[in-house]
Amino acid sequence: MKKIIVLAAALLAGVAAFAQETNVDANGKKQYGPYETNKFFDNWYLGVGGGVNATWDVLKGGFEGPGLAIQADLGKWITPEYGVRFGWRGLQNSVADNKEAFNFIKADFLLHFSNLVAGYKETRTWDLVPLAGVGVLIDDAANLEYGVELGLLNNFRLGNHFDLNLEIGSNVGPGNRYGDYGRFVMFPYATLGFAYKFNRADWTRKATTVAAYAAAVAAAKSAADKAAADKDAAEAAKKAAQDSEKALADENQKLKDELAAAQAQNNYGDLFDEPIVAYFEIGKAKLSAKEKEHVKYVAKNIIARGENVKFTLSGNADSKTGSKKRNQQLSEQRADCVYKLMTEELGIDGSRFTVKANGGNDIFDSPELNRAVIIEKQ
Repeated sequence: MKKIIVLAAALLAGVAAFAQETNVDANGKKQYGPYETNKFFDNWYLGVGGGVNATWDVLKGGFEGPGLAIQADLGKWITPEYGVRFGWRGLQNSVADNKEAFNFIKADFLLHFSNLVAGYKETRTWDLVPLAGVGVLIDDAANLEYGVELGLLNNFRLGNHFDLNLEIGSNVGPGNRYGDYGRFVMFPYATLGFAYKFNRADWTRKATTVAAYAAAVAAAKSAADKAAADKDAAEAAKKAAQDSEKALADENQKLKDELAAAQAQNNYGDLFDEPIVAYFEIGKAKLSAKEKEHVKYVAKNIIARGENVKFTLSGNADSKTGSKKRNQQLSEQRADCVYKLMTEELGIDGSRFTVKANGGNDIFDSPELNRAVIIEKQ
C-alpha cells in the first residue's frame, strides 16, 4: 500500500503538467465556455477496471489486506467541467481478521479539474478528475450499509474514443459493525482500466457557433444587398430601354403623321427639309429589325418620291465610348449600311447620296442618340 500512496503523491505533484496544454485563442488567452448543450446521448462513456484495495484501521492507523478490487461505470459529462457516473465496485477485504467481499453500488459526481483550470482541450494527453459519491455497501451476508466515496481519476487519452484510467480513492462505511474500528472503516483502492467514449465525445464552444452564424448572416446580407443593387440596375436599364423605344416610336409616329399630311396635300417638299435619323445599338454597324423597318418606311414614302432631291448620309458614333479609331470605323460602316439599304434593297439611285463618316461625336446629349446615321437634304 505504500507504493499506492507514493504513486498518488507523484500524480498530485504533477498537476502543473497539464497547464502547458491549455486551450488558448490567437492572443494567447485561455478559452472557457460557454459550450453548446450536448444532446442526451452525447458524451457518455463506459469504463471497466481492476486493481487492489485494503481495509484501513482508523483507530490503529494501519492496513489490513490487501484484496482484489474490480469496477464498472457508466458516466456522462454534462458540461466539459462537470459530470456524473453510476457504477459498481467489487471489493475483497480483510475485516476484523475475516475475509469478506463487498459490493458497492454508487453514484458519483465528477469534477473535470483540467478543463476547469486550463480550459477544454480535446487532445489533452492527461486529465485530472476528482470525484465524490454516495452508495450502498452490501456484504457477504447481504447486509446493506450506506457508504461514501472519494477518489481521484486520471484519464490518459489513447484516441478519440478510448482512455486509459488510473483511479485512486477510498470507500468509507460504518465501522462499528465490523469490530473495533471506531465510527468509520475505510477501504482505500487503486484500479487501472479502460473507458470507451461512445457517440459524440467532444464539445463545440458557443462563441465559435455564434461567430459562424454572424458570418453567415453577414454573407447573406451582402448577397441580398448585391441582389437588390443588381435588381435596381436591371430596372434602370429596362426603363432606359423603354424610354428609348418610346422615343423611337414617337419619332416614327411623327414621320407617319407628317407623311399623311403631305399626302393629303400632295406636297412632299416640306418633308425633305427635316433630317431623318437611323439609330444603331452600341458597337453595332447593322440596323435592328425595328429600326430597319423605320428607315425603309421613310425611304419608300419620302426619299423615293423626291426623284430630284439629293441627300447626305452622315455616319456617327458615340465619342464617350470606344477609341477614336474604332469610332471612325463604326461611323463608316453605319453610313455604308444605310447606303446599301437605300440602293441595293430599295433600288434608289445611288447618285442621289453623298456618304460621310464623322467618327465619334456628341451631337446629341444622350450617348445612345449619337450612334446614328443622319439623312439630310443637300
